[in-house]
Amino acid sequence: MNEPPDTVEICEGTTRLIIPSDHSRRGPGKRTGSVFFNDQMAFNRDISISFFRGLDRDGMDVLDAMGGTGSRGTRIANEAGKGLEVFINDSNEEAHSYIERNISLNRLENAQACNQDLRCLLSRKVFHYVDVDPFGSPVPFLQSAIAGCRRKGIIAATATDTAPLAGTYPKKCMRRYGARPCRSRFGHEVGLRILIGHIAREAAKFDRGIRPVLCFYADHYFRVHLHLTEGGGRADESLRSLGYLEYDPETGRREIMESGRHGPMWTGALYDRDILERMESHDDLALPRRVKTFLDTCKQELDDPLFYESDEIGHILGGSPPPLDTIIESLRECGNASKTHFSPTGFKTEIPYQDLLSIMRDIM
Repeated sequence: MNEPPDTVEICEGTTRLIIPSDHSRRGPGKRTGSVFFNDQMAFNRDISISFFRGLDRDGMDVLDAMGGTGSRGTRIANEAGKGLEVFINDSNEEAHSYIERNISLNRLENAQACNQDLRCLLSRKVFHYVDVDPFGSPVPFLQSAIAGCRRKGIIAATATDTAPLAGTYPKKCMRRYGARPCRSRFGHEVGLRILIGHIAREAAKFDRGIRPVLCFYADHYFRVHLHLTEGGGRADESLRSLGYLEYDPETGRREIMESGRHGPMWTGALYDRDILERMESHDDLALPRRVKTFLDTCKQELDDPLFYESDEIGHILGGSPPPLDTIIESLRECGNASKTHFSPTGFKTEIPYQDLLSIMRDIM
């Protein structure tokens, strides 16, 4: 086994990992060598552990398709490994040596390293779960991932190109995702829904539909987990869940329509409530308090698009908004309302917009 050069050993969760000494520690990070590792993605990897612990894992074969150091796949095999067979792949030979070393370091018998181009690997073997976590956009790899996913399997993907998806670079978003984003207070929710909508359109080319299981925004990235459903009818059903946004930044009014200026985007739920309820945070994770706060928020978050910011409404009405808990308590006297994981000062509600403004005026 080739030893990776210039390394350091860390412990993330209950898993020991050999990683490059020179690695990213915040934000999307930069490539400083041929193998990439980012400390800040520990939360993302924690969510993977919690997600697998909430699944019926018996007999699942899992592919970490772009493993890098193998940190995600190694942690899944080690910390949620019962019933799983984990394949950790990277086309880079140096990355492959990290993966082999980390599997050996944790004495894993349910994980194996692969050193192939993911497109070639997925053309020869299919998996119950395919995870695509590239440096940047997952778009070039989605068709291979969908084709390499078993019937009723799960595809997971991370996108760190949040600026195009959230509206900073609309032309780039159109080129990559075939959609017009919306630069706004709620632009990250639009970006996540554009990503899901793009995958729905890609899956439909294979006569497959999608059903979101756990889709969220955190730090500098979007993350989706999608069940694939089978047949042209399911594909058509998914496509009917796409829509467009009309947004007036002066009045704050936003409306999902069959046609509009921004989109297309996914307009349905972001979570499978049954699986989400089974997900828990435990002290053996790297960031258990953050995972608990995140899961608690998601479990009560409304499915409705799109969220509002409290200071956004305050600005529109020309006043200072009360605390978020006061806003939600007042809204719940007239209809459903919740916090949202997208923003610590954001909220969702089913209440019509003019009624929302009226309630806000009364409590400001």
